[in-house]
Amino acid sequence: MYLKRLEIQGFKSFADKTRLEFKPGIILVVGPNGSGKSNITDAIRWVLGEQSIKSLRGDKMEDVIFAGSEQRRSLGMAEVSLTIDNSSGFFPLEYNEITVTRRIYRSGESDFLINRVPCRLKDIHELFMDTGIGREGFSIIGQGKIDEVLSVRPEARRSLLEEAAGIVKYRYKKRDAVKKLEEMENSLVRLNDIIGELTAQEGPLAEQAEKAKEYKSKKTELDSLEIGLIVEENEKCRSKLEKVKENLRELELELEEVIAHYHQVQSSEEEYKLELQKKDEELVSYQEKIYQENLLLGKNESEKRLIRERLANLNIQAEQLVKDREQLWREKELLEQELVQHRSQEGALLQELAEGEAKLHSYEALLAEDNKQELMERNKLEELKNNHFELLQEEAQIHNGISGLKQRIESLQKQKEQFSTREDQIKNEISQVLEKLSSLEKEADHNALMLMDLEKELVSKDKQFLQEREQLQKLQQKNLTLKEEINHLRSRHQLLLEMEKEGQGYGHAVREILQLQAKKQIEGIIGTVAQIIQVPAEYATAVEVVLGGALQHIVTENEKVAQQAIAWLKQQKLGRVTFLPLDTVKGTGKSGTIPTGKGVIGRLSDLVEYEDRYKGIMEFLLGRTWLVQDLAVAVEKGKETGFRWRLVTLDGETVNPGGSLTGGSAKVNNSSILGRKRNIEILAQKVEKLETIYADGQKRETELAANVQETYRQWEEVKEKIQALRLREVEVSSVLDRWRADKGRRELEIENLKLEIDEAGNETEQLFQSVERYEQEKLAVQEKITLCLAEIEKLQQSLEKWQLEKLQKNEALTQLRIEAATGAAKLAAYRKEEQYYLERLSQLAQAEQEKQKESENIKQKEVELTQASVKVEEQIAQSLCLLQDLEGQLQEMRQGKENVKELISELSQEVKKYSSLLREKEEKQHHWQLQQSKLETTWEAGVRRLQEQYNLTIEEALTRGKLLGNRQKTLERITWLKLEIDKLGEVNLGAIEEYSRLKERLDFLNVQVNDMLEAKKRLELVIKEMDQIMARRFKETYGLVNEAFKEIFIRLFGGGKAELVLSEPENLLETGVEIIAQPPGKKTENLSLLSGGERALTAISLLMAMLKVRPSPFCVLDEIESHLDEANVQRFTELLRSFAKDRQFIVISHRKATMEAAHVLYGVTMEETGVSRLISVKLEDVEQEAS
Repeated sequence: MYLKRLEIQGFKSFADKTRLEFKPGIILVVGPNGSGKSNITDAIRWVLGEQSIKSLRGDKMEDVIFAGSEQRRSLGMAEVSLTIDNSSGFFPLEYNEITVTRRIYRSGESDFLINRVPCRLKDIHELFMDTGIGREGFSIIGQGKIDEVLSVRPEARRSLLEEAAGIVKYRYKKRDAVKKLEEMENSLVRLNDIIGELTAQEGPLAEQAEKAKEYKSKKTELDSLEIGLIVEENEKCRSKLEKVKENLRELELELEEVIAHYHQVQSSEEEYKLELQKKDEELVSYQEKIYQENLLLGKNESEKRLIRERLANLNIQAEQLVKDREQLWREKELLEQELVQHRSQEGALLQELAEGEAKLHSYEALLAEDNKQELMERNKLEELKNNHFELLQEEAQIHNGISGLKQRIESLQKQKEQFSTREDQIKNEISQVLEKLSSLEKEADHNALMLMDLEKELVSKDKQFLQEREQLQKLQQKNLTLKEEINHLRSRHQLLLEMEKEGQGYGHAVREILQLQAKKQIEGIIGTVAQIIQVPAEYATAVEVVLGGALQHIVTENEKVAQQAIAWLKQQKLGRVTFLPLDTVKGTGKSGTIPTGKGVIGRLSDLVEYEDRYKGIMEFLLGRTWLVQDLAVAVEKGKETGFRWRLVTLDGETVNPGGSLTGGSAKVNNSSILGRKRNIEILAQKVEKLETIYADGQKRETELAANVQETYRQWEEVKEKIQALRLREVEVSSVLDRWRADKGRRELEIENLKLEIDEAGNETEQLFQSVERYEQEKLAVQEKITLCLAEIEKLQQSLEKWQLEKLQKNEALTQLRIEAATGAAKLAAYRKEEQYYLERLSQLAQAEQEKQKESENIKQKEVELTQASVKVEEQIAQSLCLLQDLEGQLQEMRQGKENVKELISELSQEVKKYSSLLREKEEKQHHWQLQQSKLETTWEAGVRRLQEQYNLTIEEALTRGKLLGNRQKTLERITWLKLEIDKLGEVNLGAIEEYSRLKERLDFLNVQVNDMLEAKKRLELVIKEMDQIMARRFKETYGLVNEAFKEIFIRLFGGGKAELVLSEPENLLETGVEIIAQPPGKKTENLSLLSGGERALTAISLLMAMLKVRPSPFCVLDEIESHLDEANVQRFTELLRSFAKDRQFIVISHRKATMEAAHVLYGVTMEETGVSRLISVKLEDVEQEAS
């Protein structure tokens, strides 16, 4: 298994798509500083899931996207794909190749893929976990990793050993298990809270259940006696009812005759009313048609206005298109001008190249000619020696040459005059160039000052941005903490609300009634007593004890609502509930001596808060109860008032009417109904207060975020200004260089002219001398022999001079060839730029065509809208005509309607006459029906009372009811039973069933808690087993790595000793790892005292030891040997070669010895500024070609 391929596009300096193919062995990446070779390491690290932007040498994740250069725009996306050969099945995937892709957009969005299938970043992390090539692995080693190995705390260094031990997955699994354990503990806390609340209800509910059983016994006897009395009264009422029914039958016969006549007249009236209704419907129909036609008219007029608006918009679009096309033309003209200028520059360059080439050919020809001339001179010298007599012939030649020399002198004098005129002209041109240079230099100085100011402002804005961002981060953290607290309180508040909503603590029947209230199935249910009162915290215990089960009584608007609810409970067989109707429940009187004096707090009904309309209920429940400080005060005040009142202490101890005392432990806490209600209110207030603070914090965070964004915008603006100034600075500098070069050329030309003038003067003087010499030579032929000998000597000197000039010309020829190559490179660059201009012109032409098409589309739409406008005008005219016809027909129908109304009026008089007669008969009937109704009501009241109060029919009551001899005895027994029941006080009849359900729920919750505790134990056991596995593997790996470290350290240093020491050997799960190193000839020293090379070799020894113990499929080494000297580099490369036999290394380096060890060489260059390019060479192929 090995790294097979890496594809990079848009990542940092790799703007173009770049593909690197890898084979097993050592692959070396070289390149000059700043060429982007380390970006290959960053790309590998990033695609493997690195999330730390600092590790990728950036400030934010978007920095990895190509940011642009002087010639290129920035890109919007970066993508890196890494392909690994998996033919050995190293990874648990059924693929021979695994390709991991990571992509990021400038918007901040990211994509992750495995074999082109979208996945999560977590999936990539898990795929490479414990393989050595994950984000925490040791497969990518750079200078930062070297420093990290030596500089980090021992506890942090252990992460490398964990990766080598293959226990990172276990650590992540343990973290998940611990998280589940925490969630389980939170659930246990919540369950225990609920169990605590239910346990608090268990004791009072058990007492209520016992009380309810006694109540049911007495109530059964009372019901039996009351049923007997009701049955007796119903029998008396039934006999009276039979007589009234006989009178009603006689009156019904008389009514039938009157009703027949009444119905006949009424029927005729109804027929005409139906006809009137038809007329109304026809009127409505016509009015609807008029309305619809008016709607259509309005719609058409609206459409007409819309068409006009669309036409206006099309005109605006057409005008905008004209402007756009003008803008395109202007840009096209500008580009064409630039292209012409560019081609002009290119032509100049071609001319320079042609001139240079011509000059080169001329120099080559001249050099060849010089060689020939040299040979001729040598032959001439030999010829002079052998043919001395030819000197005589030279005399005649000199005579002829004198006149030629004189002509040459005249020519030189004219040439001097021309050179002087050209010199004056060039001086004028230089003066103009100096003026332009001065202007540009002033602009450059001004730009430099502005650039300094802007750079200072940029530093200031950067500092301000960092400060504001830090403030924002602190505020965000504060708001996050506050939000977590709010969520915690809300969760607690929601739990209590859910318990309140579910009616926990209430009886089953009460909960069902509360559900009815929530669903509004019976209107008029207000709620429980606990829900309508507000109790101060210090009085909660007393109120809870006094009210007891009465807290669950249901308050209703009136008696009727209470009866409906009771009937529903009977129908559903859900149990019993006590109802307190507002219109029937009144407070008891305040007669008798009231408790006063020290220790008396007040009447309990006056100490709780409630709405005025509940005053009667509160008086009924609490009106005869007084709150006192303690039991001693209660007993004292009871004696003073003759024990006429109920006295309750703050601790819940009670002195009852009659003198009985109730006391002991009365546990009223936050789990009670009142306590829960109070907690809900307190939590709601806390949440509201914290939400206000959080809202202010959010507002401040928004404002601060806006400030940060504005500061960043200002920073970007200043940065853009700096970039613009720098660009202008480059432009001005370029122009200055051009003008200075031009000035230099002109000054050089003046110097050349001066040299030419001097040379012409010298040549003239020489010519005069030659004439004089030639004249003398004519006088004495004998002297010519001597001159001939001098000429021979002169020729010899000339040959030496030829040799020197030949050497100089060869050097000049070499320089010309270099200039020709440089010019060719410039020409290629010019032609590339020309291609860009042509492509842009093509794009503009295409855009012009698109604008032309848009213009034609707008014209077509204008024609269509004009046609639609004409059609709408026609529809409007049709609608107006139709409306006029409909209005006429509507008027005729209204007249017909009035005629029918007159007939109905006449029939109505007849109906009234029979109606009056009918009322007389019905009044008599009503009198007897009233009598019947009263008797029936009385009888039905008895039956209903039996049904509602006792759930019995009249037949069942005959068997259930009983009387004690006579009516009087029965009434006395009923009175005694009622008194006994009243002594019991408030009774919760549902307490028996509620107590049973409460016990069942407590048992169920306790089983859940036990199950969860068992699961917790199992989870803790799993965590313990994982700890054991991690400790064992860590210990084994530590031993192996330590041995390998010792061996490799000695191999790299050529001696010495080193070892790894655990900082906490007894705690293998958390222990740090210390490095002890002793280079040859030195004492054992602290790592910080080692030299840079020694530190690097030590770190390399440890990392290579880990690779030996846990081989990684591939390893990236980024200039880790840069601090080593040549001898140590040599040892390092030998180690690298031995490791590369079964491993793959991608090495970034510029050391010669490392290069020699490589099998494949990749070169990274930056021919274009800011853009990295790749060159690949397989060194084995190069060696074969060389051999």
